Amino acid sequence: MGETTLSTDTSFNKELEPGVISNEMLTKAILEQGHKGEAGRLAQLNQLHLETVTVIRLEFQNILKIDHLWVMKNLEVLSLSFNKIDKIENLSRLPKLKELNLSFNFIEKMENLEKLENLRILSLYGNRITRVENVDKLERLVILSVGRNNINTLDGLERLRFLKDLRSLNLAENPIAQDQDKPLRLYLATLLPHLKYYEYVLIRPAERDAGKDKFQRELIDILEHERIEIIERTKAAKERDDEIRLSKSFVEHLNGHQLFESLFQGDPEGAALLSIGAEAVDLKNDYRNEAYSFTQNIYKMGLEQQEKRQAEIELYSRCIRDERKKAQLQGQTIIKNFLESYKSLYKLANDIVGALKGRDLNSKAYNAETEKLLDELNLCKSGFNSLFEDTWHTLMGFEMQLFERTEEGNSTFENTIKEMTNEFIEMAQGQFVLLREAEINFSDALVDTVQQFVTFKAASGQADQLPDALKESLDDKDVISNMAAGMRDQHMQQIDAREDKLITRSRNWVKELCDDLQNSEIKRNRAKVLEITYFLDQHRQSFMSALDEVANKLEV
Repeated sequence: MGETTLSTDTSFNKELEPGVISNEMLTKAILEQGHKGEAGRLAQLNQLHLETVTVIRLEFQNILKIDHLWVMKNLEVLSLSFNKIDKIENLSRLPKLKELNLSFNFIEKMENLEKLENLRILSLYGNRITRVENVDKLERLVILSVGRNNINTLDGLERLRFLKDLRSLNLAENPIAQDQDKPLRLYLATLLPHLKYYEYVLIRPAERDAGKDKFQRELIDILEHERIEIIERTKAAKERDDEIRLSKSFVEHLNGHQLFESLFQGDPEGAALLSIGAEAVDLKNDYRNEAYSFTQNIYKMGLEQQEKRQAEIELYSRCIRDERKKAQLQGQTIIKNFLESYKSLYKLANDIVGALKGRDLNSKAYNAETEKLLDELNLCKSGFNSLFEDTWHTLMGFEMQLFERTEEGNSTFENTIKEMTNEFIEMAQGQFVLLREAEINFSDALVDTVQQFVTFKAASGQADQLPDALKESLDDKDVISNMAAGMRDQHMQQIDAREDKLITRSRNWVKELCDDLQNSEIKRNRAKVLEITYFLDQHRQSFMSALDEVANKLEV
């Protein structure tokens, strides 16, 4: 990401119309920036799929707005430098992005970057930014360049302390870099202990020491303010990691009391019934413990089944690799034999063509020696054609056998994974059934307890001490039952929703896994067929070119 002295006020490419990111622009850029030579020719033979592209540079295009990049969901490197963009936006659907260059634009604010969790390099050099902000969630960021902007405050720089991987920072040519009373280099040297380079120059230990002496008070204040946030971030990170880990087993938020606690959130009927005090709370706690045992069973089964599925995937992957390796070795043997025979035939053809040079091949009658040479050349050409056809059929045969075996293996694997997943679903459903029964038992017991409580209060002349929500039950005994029914219905809906989520995600995972296997094999097969065809065609063209001199004079 080069940083030049070009001013952001310069009108780039004035002769261009305002650029709009479109499929046409993306496709053109990819083809221009892709493989060159023969690799590029091969790439263009295949249909271009934008979702497979990982690198693109759209520079000097007069682009006004970041848009339409969601079609490139696997993009890892994006450069939109030297355009007329004034806002960072529409990047949240590029989760794999590792490098983003927005240098030399008209951006005024650092924003809408928090979803780019894999970002390693960010360049905003040469814009109109006034403050460093909204990057403290980019925990994988290694290089940040915000030089030559309008940054006029140190506020916000302390947020960079949360970027533990940050190693290189550039804030040169900003107003804050001109304050001689607060040398920015020394401030950053003490503020960011993990930082190694500022303005691409190594930070020396002496600079860190000098920074500590000069900015000790500021650093103490910063440490005090961030202490609580560090604890909160650590907790949130653990929860996030647990969710990601457990989501692979489809049991996220089932490893504790999360599902149970969610039942009573936004539940006014349940809150009213529980408001009678200790007896109702005891029932809830009993239900809580019972529910925990069921969710724990689901959680443990999920982890156990996920390990089994993963073992099956690894076993099948090894089988596929072994089959492909076997086919590769077979192909290499065939290619080796082909090249040996080709080399002999090519040399023979060149020798014959060399012997025919200078002879009159346009006359209707040849002398015996010329006739013999032409016959030998025909035999040589016929031998090559046979070699070509035999090799093509053999290689294609091996490839077809591999493709068919893989397709058959994929089908068997799909059935196995489906059976394993269905087994887990059935076991989980059994626990959800028990959880629903526990909900019904809790609801019935709670109705009895509340009714007894209300009856006692009414009989003892303490009706005025009843919670407001329960006073109506003095005139209508069905009020308590109706409230319990409303609570139970809400709880059942949430239990059903969590069960449906587990089932849906499990089955979708199987489908996506098997679809990916099939698509991967189809893509591999097409690439191999193209490779074989190109390899043999290249050698056929080379062989035939050796005959061109003779072929121009007569049909060989």
